[in-house]
Amino acid sequence: MKFNSLEKTNIKNLYNSTFKVRSYEVDHNGESTLPHICNYFQEAAGLHAYEMQFDISDLFKKGMTWVLYQLHVKVYKYPKRWESVTVQTWPSAGEGIRAFRDYELKNSSGKTIAVGLSQWMVLDLKTKRPVKIPDEILKFGAGSDVHVLENNRTSIDSLPDNQSRLITRVGRQDLDMNNHVNNVKFIEWITGHHQDNALKCRELNIQFLSEAQFGDNIYLSQEIEREQGIQSATHTLFRQDPKNMIAKSNSVWQ
Repeated sequence: MKFNSLEKTNIKNLYNSTFKVRSYEVDHNGESTLPHICNYFQEAAGLHAYEMQFDISDLFKKGMTWVLYQLHVKVYKYPKRWESVTVQTWPSAGEGIRAFRDYELKNSSGKTIAVGLSQWMVLDLKTKRPVKIPDEILKFGAGSDVHVLENNRTSIDSLPDNQSRLITRVGRQDLDMNNHVNNVKFIEWITGHHQDNALKCRELNIQFLSEAQFGDNIYLSQEIEREQGIQSATHTLFRQDPKNMIAKSNSVWQ
């Protein structure tokens, strides 16, 4: 797979954060997993937002919080144990109630090995409903409308719950600062329970629909299409009974 880095001369507020792939972040092949790459993206985004003073803790003071609506990730090469990688990220032009953030993961030689595009919303803590992105946040992405991946507005297909299976029960270790399940945990559930563990996830597009909380039972439905060594998968996560849809995704495995 090949990827050409974007021309970033017109992009404001670029931020870089370097991580070392730890032994507890790799699979049986000694390579990082997709959830840990998403953790790098999320941590870099949080550090950048903190620096620009619109971190989750800053929003809490205003009775609001960040929620992730959608994340699209492509991995061209997985980094190995103890390899140093750098996330370059930037906020890009928002629209209405959504703000975008782009990511490039680079190896020590500066080569892009993964990319991501996320869509975020600001939630009112009292009403639990999205609100317009504050102007003081939108200004940081002004003029930055170039994305590493296409902004696909098509809704991801969902699967019925009648073929789902129970995969886990939410524990306190799964909760984040919003006191509900962290979004990367959803990705961990989907990729960790994929039927064929001999393949690596090369692309994932996931939409987050509802929160999961402590004590919830989590169910997973999945469908897989196979063609010439490549699998295309659809996954849907549900919680409780009657089951409520909490996330849905498309992914490519190779």
